[in-house]
Amino acid sequence: MTSGQFHLVPLGDIHVKRDERQRRELSDIDVLADSINRLGLIHPIVVTRDFELVAGERRYTACTRLGWTAIPVQYVDELDPLKLEAIELEENIKRQDISWQDQVNAVSRWHALRLRADPTWSQADTAEAIGFTKQHINRLILVAEEMDDNKMVADAPKLSTALGIAQRARERRDEANISRLHEHFEVKPEVEPESILTTDFTDWALGDSPWRFNLIHCDFPYGIGADDFNQGGARAHGGYEDTPEAWQKLMMALEITTKTMTAPSCHLMFWFAMRKADERLYEWTCRQLENIGWDINPQPLIWMKSDGAGILPDPERGPRQIYETCLFGSRGDRKIVRAVANAYAAPTVRERHMSEKPEPMLRHFFGMLVDENTVMLDPTCGSGSSLRAAESLGAKHVLGLEINPDFASLAREALRRSRKLKVAEAVGG
Repeated sequence: MTSGQFHLVPLGDIHVKRDERQRRELSDIDVLADSINRLGLIHPIVVTRDFELVAGERRYTACTRLGWTAIPVQYVDELDPLKLEAIELEENIKRQDISWQDQVNAVSRWHALRLRADPTWSQADTAEAIGFTKQHINRLILVAEEMDDNKMVADAPKLSTALGIAQRARERRDEANISRLHEHFEVKPEVEPESILTTDFTDWALGDSPWRFNLIHCDFPYGIGADDFNQGGARAHGGYEDTPEAWQKLMMALEITTKTMTAPSCHLMFWFAMRKADERLYEWTCRQLENIGWDINPQPLIWMKSDGAGILPDPERGPRQIYETCLFGSRGDRKIVRAVANAYAAPTVRERHMSEKPEPMLRHFFGMLVDENTVMLDPTCGSGSSLRAAESLGAKHVLGLEINPDFASLAREALRRSRKLKVAEAVGG
């Protein structure tokens, strides 16, 4: 038995408040009972003067199963807080598997206690005292710091998953702080700028913006004459110029914007039809995006149109295409918020624009990219669904450009309604 002052207490006098214990489950009690039966109780349990159990629930349960009538205890007021925390920490982490959330909380609490007692205490000191590596303690404390403010971290199924989310969140926040530091020296508008501008992207790109964007969402016309497709009813839903010349001008504007108005690290979503007829244009587009500085992921994002709607390129020779693809790229090794599936099914929407993207689908993919540090640009925003989807996920700022004044007006009104609904839900919640 370890050194110290011990007392023999009737086992039946001890009571346990399970809701206040670190441990959520008790397991392998039979194994521990066998060890105690052969070797004795090496560490006494810890109780209050009213015999309420403070530390040692597994040992208490094992001794009960062994039929003991009395058990050695130490009173909690005879221990200093650090030793008490160390006893329970060792029991719950080094002797028994517990949920990773409980392990993280226990280590973080013990480290904070030592730090309060000694301001020079470090994470390396905690690692040495507990018997873990410094790297592991660093990871546990990082996760603990993110758990309170990031529900995705707390709800992660594994510690490794939680660590990945926490590390990406910390890195994205650091990048945002660096961007704000640069913005501090720039002239800022006195009033929050309009979120949707009626302007041509090719003209706007030649100017400047008070924001540095870390997400660009592009849904350019493909340059394939979609404005003349009759089976899709393009004219009835508000057609737009879809010529190769218009597309090339938009690509040049994207190159200028990428080089002059993006943050050091940035994500790109670039909708593009991956059809055999456009194979050469697709390959050229990928090369141009890579030449601009985008690292294009080989796996596209896919929107499956669950209502079966789509384009019929050749009614006499091929099937209807009921999916759309989106190239996904990044600059500066920007980390994602969390991983999502690269395909999502949602019906088509044509309330405000012939090429409107459904918000549920955009929210799915934006869940990988958007958080409170996101500053997003949509240079041909159409219905504005991308702006509404990004704001619903907490984006810091969104900006959409739309050359058609009627589309821009409809998009502004929809964005205003979305914001009012969000405020109402916040107040009601």
